Amino acid sequence: MSTELPDPSKIKLITTDLDGTLINPQGDISQNTRTIIKKILKKYPDLHFVIATGRARPATADVREKLGITERPNTESLLLNGCIIYDYKGNIIWQNTLPTEFVLQFHNLLKNYPKEDYFYSSEDDAIMFNEEWARRSRENYHENTIVVDKEEHIKKVASGETKINKLCFIVTDSEDNKKIKEQLIEMSKAYNLEYAYSTSFFLEFMPPQTNKGTGLTHLIQSLNISKDEVLAFGDAGNDVDLLKNAGWPVAMANGTKELKAVSRIETKSNEEDGVAYLLEKIFL
Repeated sequence: MSTELPDPSKIKLITTDLDGTLINPQGDISQNTRTIIKKILKKYPDLHFVIATGRARPATADVREKLGITERPNTESLLLNGCIIYDYKGNIIWQNTLPTEFVLQFHNLLKNYPKEDYFYSSEDDAIMFNEEWARRSRENYHENTIVVDKEEHIKKVASGETKINKLCFIVTDSEDNKKIKEQLIEMSKAYNLEYAYSTSFFLEFMPPQTNKGTGLTHLIQSLNISKDEVLAFGDAGNDVDLLKNAGWPVAMANGTKELKAVSRIETKSNEEDGVAYLLEKIFL
């Protein structure tokens, strides 16, 4: 890890993960973090500040409000682990979807295991089949969650009416669950899909060559920003590609070993406002 910090005038884009990174263990953004980010964005109006998360757009609305970026230009979003890029107004700049054949194959596999849970992400919606998980999603993440009938839903996928950006399998310790997880990973390889853990119990599958890192690359190319002008923060496995595609990759102290291995700088933990701590040192 380096102790060198970037020249603030050379950074054109800051991107950060949310859960485990910008958001503290209590599930909120501290007042200190809010204040520091607002000061920086006021001081540097041309600086891009980009949320990069596995969440869908409705689940980031409260974050944008707390940071004061709801109507601020240059605050794009990399959502659903890079499957969709939005501008600050909520318009889709770019998106990618899972192959229909994979979704149908996944559905057929899970038919034999009715106790196992999973859900899909389709643009702004989290599509679920379990009321309990839907309730948790709404309460904990403020997702725009809809509960649908599996068979009716899969008909819409097969017909092309519904496109799926991301699939999330809920991991448990059961033997059946372990078998399914192994089969899913093998299936995903046949389609060259990306997969990553966003938490210890969410295994997420994304379209080929689609992750936070490829999403970041799409975005900075469209903005004519170079990799060396990007400062990125993360903590988990689904942040590795994001950090690999940034010239200044920063790992949280609470981050995984895998993530720290690709980082240039390590900051304090999310409990200690690690993002705000480093941003203040660089920009204020």
